[in-house]
Amino acid sequence: MKNIVKLFLFGFLLQFSHGKNLEIVSSTSLSNFELLDVHITGSHAFIPGGLGGLNIVNISQPDNISVIGDFYAVGCDYGRIYSWVTRGNYAYGNGRECGVHIANISNLSDPTHVGVYGAVNTRYEHASIQENTLFFSTHQMGVDVVSAEDPIHLTRKSIIQTQNAWATYPEEDFLYIADGMSGLIIANISDLENPYIISEIPTSGSAKDLVKKGNYLFMAVGADGVDMFDVSNPESPLLLSNYNTSGFATRVDANDSLVVVADWDDIEVLGYESGELILKGYKNTGGRVMATAMINNTIFSAEWAHLSVFEYKSITGADMDISSHRVDFPRVGLNESLTLNFSIENNGSIPLVINPSVSSNSNFSYALDYLEIYPGESSQVHITYSPESSNWTENILLETNDYDESELTIFVRGNYPYGPMPGDPAPNFELASVNEYGHISKSDLMGSPTVLAFFTAW
Repeated sequence: MKNIVKLFLFGFLLQFSHGKNLEIVSSTSLSNFELLDVHITGSHAFIPGGLGGLNIVNISQPDNISVIGDFYAVGCDYGRIYSWVTRGNYAYGNGRECGVHIANISNLSDPTHVGVYGAVNTRYEHASIQENTLFFSTHQMGVDVVSAEDPIHLTRKSIIQTQNAWATYPEEDFLYIADGMSGLIIANISDLENPYIISEIPTSGSAKDLVKKGNYLFMAVGADGVDMFDVSNPESPLLLSNYNTSGFATRVDANDSLVVVADWDDIEVLGYESGELILKGYKNTGGRVMATAMINNTIFSAEWAHLSVFEYKSITGADMDISSHRVDFPRVGLNESLTLNFSIENNGSIPLVINPSVSSNSNFSYALDYLEIYPGESSQVHITYSPESSNWTENILLETNDYDESELTIFVRGNYPYGPMPGDPAPNFELASVNEYGHISKSDLMGSPTVLAFFTAW
């Protein structure tokens, strides 16, 4: 017997301003794939991909962006570069173990390789630039301070020793460093050959990226969201506020009143009035948000498979936001049922109207009748999965009066027929222990709670 749980409404007071949110301007597939970063210079964005190298994108018309050039880093797996910075006619791509690749970009439609900088066994993550000086974050090897007076033949001036440098932000005589679990480090760089650390302060989580506006510095701190610091006195920074985002904050950018966060599951926009971070808007597009950049109130989002553009603005109509574009059930046995849900929110200024939708798959049931969701309110849709056949997929089509998302599909997946999934018995296995002495097998772990964590990152 399949359970059908009626959809219900409940008031949900949002923290951001009434009627303001992110409007979708465009979403475009580029010629590369697995987009990793966004670096903007003038009217162009440098978008590296995990597969296919760099795309140079004309963003002068955000609703009609186009690739005008590309660059493949020979010697890096799949041409992969993780981030780029530019200076004049040259671009510097950070390829972790494959070094810093230097490209002449005087002709953006046909960039050419002119050199490689880097030391063996050094992981070049992100870079920043001030005048003729590049600052390369190299994790446990610290920050490599490099002269670009000769833009092709870079020369090291010094190294700032840190624990796990991910990103930097230079401003005048100071360099602000996101140093992983060590937090925020500030160095005096008035003498580039002899920089020295003047202060350190812990962050709420692992420091990944940072941006500074006036006396405020904003730090992406992974699973703990975003930290806000007062750095008016660099020798004594103060933690003012933390906002714990819904996902994993990896990249941040800001304008004079807003911080935009690449949060893996969505783009989130925070305000920072009165020294406090407050949620202003968000958009879950269903893509894996890897990085973001902001020009005024226009936001560019590298989402693994797409480059999306949003505008933070007053919304004059209905605006639908979804908690998740995908609902994945664990393994459910025959003659058993399991119910999961997703939420629909209206972050616009008039009622959101959703047309009825009926399940096309007898294994899935949900009640989605004609529905109105008032501004600032939310609704949950309950989906019950009762596997009776091998038909394990269902797509829920939402037809609405949201003018930039008039149709949206929620992908629902049940018992995966082609391999193991959550809920299946563990097969026999044997793994080398982490210290490389001996092995661990399933029989060693029987009867005890066990978590096997597999993690990889670009």
